[in-house]
Amino acid sequence: MKIIAWPAFKTKYKNPYNWLLYSHMLELGVTVEEFTFSKLLLQHYDIFHLHWPTETILRHPNLVVALLRVITMLLTIKWAKVRGTKIIWTIHDEYPHSLLHPQLANWFQSKFIKELDGCISHSQVGKELTLKNFPSLQHLPHLVIFHGHYRQVYPNNITRETARTNLDIPPDCHLLLFLGYIDYYKNVPHLVQVFRELNPTDWLLLIAGKIEVPELGTEILNLAVNDFKVKLRFGFVPDEQLQLYFKAADLVVLPFQEILNSGSAILSLSFDSPILVTDKGSMAELQEQVGDEWVKLYSGELTTEVLATGLDWAIEGKRSRQANLEKLGWSRLAEKTVQYFEHICNQNL
Repeated sequence: MKIIAWPAFKTKYKNPYNWLLYSHMLELGVTVEEFTFSKLLLQHYDIFHLHWPTETILRHPNLVVALLRVITMLLTIKWAKVRGTKIIWTIHDEYPHSLLHPQLANWFQSKFIKELDGCISHSQVGKELTLKNFPSLQHLPHLVIFHGHYRQVYPNNITRETARTNLDIPPDCHLLLFLGYIDYYKNVPHLVQVFRELNPTDWLLLIAGKIEVPELGTEILNLAVNDFKVKLRFGFVPDEQLQLYFKAADLVVLPFQEILNSGSAILSLSFDSPILVTDKGSMAELQEQVGDEWVKLYSGELTTEVLATGLDWAIEGKRSRQANLEKLGWSRLAEKTVQYFEHICNQNL
């Protein structure tokens, strides 16, 4: 089987999800190549597997350039289908994030879904939302394949004490952590506000990650000003430093306004950090897979009461030394993906 994927391996530096999936698929004997227009136009592939197509194709700020990219992609997909390539979409989010050209995005997506031969969702709720938002996809083969974990991907060889010393966390303090790309939908200013209102004894809040919008960084800085219990480390966190933050943390908080699936949640659990996360999207399914001693859900808005309960749960709750991520193992998920692709390819034989 010959697969072309967009993206395949090149986004490893930002999110190794694709790299992990396709590296394990290669071990099963299939061919996987990084998408380019010329490859898909000139060579034959059994599967064209896409992730985040709308956000990626419309990333250019110039509307005319974005329109040309959209038209080129749609024509390329049509040409590939004529040559027998099956088009598969893995749907990571309910809606695309941070779109520059919403009207063009809606038009592209309406045309794109008509070309699909199959879909993959990371959760049952994700599949249900997709069919609700795109009823025309109900006739397509649609499989649920979980989002895999990030164990053994990043360095994880220092002690908790070393991590806390490096981050200048006093030994008598607990650490609440938010780590990841900081965008509006992740609700970080609200987190700072709620933490300061609660002002929990012996707790620090550390926010680390790259700011996607400069104005958002200014807002967070203004909310945290003169509060020694709120630490801000803006900027991209290199892979080798992730262990510093997760090893030092007592609890990771993900106060997202909207969420379907979360690589951030799975990354935290991969470092055996318990998480406090909103009960939206697939988070209840993640709790079922990993256990309620590792995933604490809350309904509605993050409030001081919710945060106080979560902090107590993190410190007082009993949990195993490691989170059980067996169901999120990549060998199992890659094998399931290849079997699904084979099913799609054999449908019309």
